[in-house]
Amino acid sequence: MRLIWLAGLVAVAAAAIVVVVVAVGGGGGGGAAKSTNPTAAKAAVAAVLKGIPQSGDTLGNSKAPVTVTEFGDLVCPVCGQFALTSEQQLIAADVRAGTVKLVYRGLETASSTANPGEYVASQVAARAAGQQSREWDYLLLWYNEQGSETDPYVTDSYMQGLAQQVPGLNLPAWQAARNSQTLANAVTADSKAASALGFNETPSLTITGPKGSATPIVGVDTYAQIEAEIKQVS
Repeated sequence: MRLIWLAGLVAVAAAAIVVVVVAVGGGGGGGAAKSTNPTAAKAAVAAVLKGIPQSGDTLGNSKAPVTVTEFGDLVCPVCGQFALTSEQQLIAADVRAGTVKLVYRGLETASSTANPGEYVASQVAARAAGQQSREWDYLLLWYNEQGSETDPYVTDSYMQGLAQQVPGLNLPAWQAARNSQTLANAVTADSKAASALGFNETPSLTITGPKGSATPIVGVDTYAQIEAEIKQVS
């Protein structure tokens, strides 16, 4: 997990939490292994997302009764672990079935450690892919190929390299969209929404459905715990 004002100091503790969760099978079971190899990462992401509709920042059937909204930071290693474990289980079991849709929104935490000033650019890059209904391809590719939060790896070259791996992405259109003030404003709106909810860690989740809203989930959580909250609001 990542506290905005202690992002750098809690890195070791957060990593330890991830190790414990995976070791007991709580957050892991069935998640894909992280791969910094672009070819392997591209194949892994394609398998996860195959056949699932996307629109903007939303993955899944737009009419799904339950919405899970994730506030994340692309540099946050705990977000990366979540994306490759519990979130992949959620996609496979619920999003693919059409009962849940996933929405991604940004919240700056780990980006401020070694990549200050690149947070908005990274979020806009993902949203620019979303304009072509490929934001989740971009997000999951990033999490698969994520660098260390202590390295200033978030460069224009890195972001373009990811875009080149997204199947069917129109690169000139994506590049043009990265200059969109509308997308930059949406990133600012994400931060305000997270603040209004009292979130200062990533990943943080909200879950809403026909029966209302579940208690927000902050930090590392297992698929079983997320599923229990989904059932409460279904």
